[in-house]
Order: sequence, then structure tokens, then C-alpha cells
Amino acid sequence: MSEDNVKDKETNSGLAENDMERTVIERAIHDNVDFIGYIDVKSGKIRILRHNDTFFNDDMELVSDYDEAIAHLINEHMLDEDKSICHKMLQLANIVDTVNMFGEFTGTFKLFHENGRALHYKKFTLRYLDKKAKDVLIAVQTDITEITTENRQMQDAMRGALKHAESISRAKSQLLFQMSKEIKTPLNTIVSMTELGKGRSEQKEYVNYCLDKIEASSKVVLDMIENVRALSHVENNDIQLNNDVVLFQPFIETVAGKAKADAYAKKINFQLEVDPNVAKCFRFDADRMRQVLKNILNNAIKFTKRFGTITLIVKCMAEKYGRQSLEISIKDTGIGIEDSFKPRVFEAFSQESEDNVYGGSGLGLAICNHIIKKMGGIIDFDSTKGVGSTFRINVDLDVATSTYQLKDDEEDICRGCRVLLAEDNEINLEICQQLLVARGMDVDVAENGQEALSLYMSNAPGTYDLIFMDVRMPYMDGLTATKKIRSSGKSDSKTVPILALTANARDEDISHSFEAGMNAHLTKPINVEDLYRCIEKALRGELARHTGN
Repeated sequence: MSEDNVKDKETNSGLAENDMERTVIERAIHDNVDFIGYIDVKSGKIRILRHNDTFFNDDMELVSDYDEAIAHLINEHMLDEDKSICHKMLQLANIVDTVNMFGEFTGTFKLFHENGRALHYKKFTLRYLDKKAKDVLIAVQTDITEITTENRQMQDAMRGALKHAESISRAKSQLLFQMSKEIKTPLNTIVSMTELGKGRSEQKEYVNYCLDKIEASSKVVLDMIENVRALSHVENNDIQLNNDVVLFQPFIETVAGKAKADAYAKKINFQLEVDPNVAKCFRFDADRMRQVLKNILNNAIKFTKRFGTITLIVKCMAEKYGRQSLEISIKDTGIGIEDSFKPRVFEAFSQESEDNVYGGSGLGLAICNHIIKKMGGIIDFDSTKGVGSTFRINVDLDVATSTYQLKDDEEDICRGCRVLLAEDNEINLEICQQLLVARGMDVDVAENGQEALSLYMSNAPGTYDLIFMDVRMPYMDGLTATKKIRSSGKSDSKTVPILALTANARDEDISHSFEAGMNAHLTKPINVEDLYRCIEKALRGELARHTGN
């Protein structure tokens, strides 16, 4: 062969080799690769075309025996438990068999640097450059550490979320089971005392005794229902706070008075201590704060034995820029809390005693914690097993000026008022009417919205100081009747207080009431204290003015 022909062959060989390298690089250029190379199947040589992997040194041979190179990588940079399987898996003969069978070989493995044990996750992919010739394998190694770590973190998060959901599901199932047991006792009392009272109706004292037991048991049931309803608001994070003007001394004395009566019934001493520096009047959500104090006080009474002591203390810690920092403490000499249970005190459904010998649903403190946080405050506690507990609420409240003068006889504001009561249920109508009459009010009744609208329109403006409107009624519902009253054009149509009194307690139900033009939304069964408190606010003009469309 002539010298020129030899040179032409070498030139063509060089071009062919360059074309091969260019083809390999172009095929892998879009991959985030550690290295790209090709393996001559017949010789077993691997040629590295490009690398950016810290596992390669600059002086490393770019052409070497594949099996020797891979054995070195395994021995130097793989975990002991992975070496045996990887020696077999990454042998060239095994790779060729796999590619011949499936068209591609893909393996994942872990590597670590000599200077540290930080693991890197790698993906090694091989396929033929020419599927027909089957003489050259393209080799691409990709670092998948970030993706693998993210996937592991996501899996861990999903497992954690699943575990939490399962825990909550078990807790809710336990709650339903526990409540079904808890609710049987008061319901049994209600049914039994009703039958006993009916059987001895001529004995007034005994009937009153039965009614007292029925009332106490009814409150237990209502408290359970209220806690479950409040929990739904907590879980949806949709508790809305009012900004009431509250005379603090009467407020705290009312709360303490109820707790004192319950404590004395159990022969527990009760004390109220209020710092004289506490302002006379604040702005806060009185109903929510009352709910918090009631739950904590009920717990104190429940877990304190006879002849123990409960103290409700209110201190002014600081005052600045028209706000006071209050600390409200409830201290008891009860059974205390075990150290192991303390981290879970404010968790929903949590109860220290597995057999629940003290009763309850395990929701009260979780709800209290959420409400106080919503108010911008904190709630914490100290407790020693066998000695007692102290729960503290620290919250900043705006000091306010009272919009009215508190009378010596609070019932005077209700006495003589004329009320329009729209209610289609006979029993509910009788109960509500008697409660209003007991406060000295004159009551006109309507069995549906149409009758209520007719009574309002047929009387002179100012006849009614207050209107109670059931929402669901035949012929015309309460929302429609309220809208018609608000748009009637009478001189008091925009100002007469209209209060919803309904079993509908969802957030959208409350919104519908306000949109129709009502001033408040009270739910059934009727809470007498809430009813009277709302009436007093309405008559003083303290409820928000919702004039409808």
C-alpha cells in the first residue's frame, strides 16, 4: 500500500473517531452528567470523553480497562454492604447481556469521597451506539443526589403526615367512643328524672329537685356539643373574634360566680382576687374569653378533691399606649399533671388517664390554646403531681370607655320591652317566650316569617324594641322576612335589632343571617346566659348594625 493511501486511511480513521465522539456527546449533551464515555465491547476498553465529577482526578487515565476501572471505583468509594452486588451488577459481561436483552442497562448506586462519608447517589446508563453493530456502548453517569434526597424528604414528610393523620383518626374514633359513653350518663339522668318528676308532680319540692338534675345534665351535654363545634372552627382556623366593650369587674365576677357555685357544690373553697390597677373597661371578645376561663375552671373543679382550694387571680402586669397586659391565673390544689403528659396538655383529644375516670372529651384546653393565640396572647401552666396546677393566660387588651352606665338592677333594661318572636316550632316557641317573659318583656308571637312581617308592618314604628327571627319557617323564611323588614321604608326599619335564633350553626349560615340584615346569630338549643347577654347588648345598641341590602 502506498504511503499516501496509509495517510488517507489514518485520516479517515481519525475523522471516524471524531464523528463517534461528537455523536456520543451530542446524545448526552442535555443530561446533567458526571461523565460521558464509550466502551469498546470487543476490547473491554472505556474511553472517557468528558467529565465533571470530583471522583475523577485530572491525572486519571481517560482510556482504561472497564472492569479494572469499575473494580477500583467499587473498592475505594462504595459502602461495604454494596460492594458484592455491585461487582456482579457492573461487570461488562452482565451489562452486555442486559443491553442485548432489554436495549439498555440502568443501575443506581451510592459513592462516598475518601475525605468524608457524605454519600452521593449515582445513575449509570449504557446503551449501544449502533443497535445493529452492537460493538460500542455509550456510558453516561448522572448525579441524582439532590433528586434522591428530595424524594426521601418527601417520602419522610408523607410518612409523617400519614402517621399524624392516622393518629388524629384514632383519636377522633376514641373521642366518638368516649363521648358516646360520656353522653349516656347525663341523658339517662334527663330521661329518668323527667319520668320521676312526672310521677310525683304534686310534690313541688321533689319536682324542683328533678328539674335541677335535668338542668345540670343538660348543661353537660351542651358543653360537649359546644366543644366539638368549637373544634371544627379550630381545625379550619376560622375562629372570628368580636371587639366587644366589656365592663371587666362584672364580667369576671359573673365567670367566678358560676365557678364558685360549682366548686361549693363539691365542697371546694373558691377565691377571686382582682388587682385594683386593672382597668374598668376593655375591648375583647367576651364570649370567647368566657369560654376559655370556663374550660380551665371546670378542669380545676373536676381535678380538685373535696376541701381543696381554687383561686382565680387577675393582675395588671403593665400598661402602655392605652393597653394593659393582664395575667389571669387559675390555681388549684388538685391532682396535678404527670411530667410525661405535660407536652400533650394542649393537644386535641388528649387525656392523661386512659380509662378517663374523670370524664370529658379532651378538647377543652386545645380550644383554649387556639383562642388565646388568636387573641395575641399565650397560655401556659405549672403543675406538680399530687400538689396542684396553675394555668396562666397572658394577653394585652385595649382599655376602653364604657358606652353605658351599669345599673344596680340589670333586668331593668329588659323590663317592659316589647319583643316580636317568630318561631314555628311549638316547643321552641314556648321555651323562648317563657325566657323572655321571665326578664319582664312583653312578647308577640308569629308562627312564620309572613306573620312576623305582617305584625311588624301593622304596628307603629318603635312598637318593637327587638325582633327574634327563626331562619327556617313555612310560607316565608326568616331571612326573607328580615330583608323585607329592612327594605320596608318604615322609620325604624334600619335600626330595630333583629336576632337570628336558629339551629343552623355553620359559618355560611351566620354570614347569610348578617347579609339578610340581622344583628346577631344565636343557635339552638338556647344558652340562656348567651340569650340574655345578647338581648342586653341589642337594647344598648352595642351590636353591629347590619342593615341588609
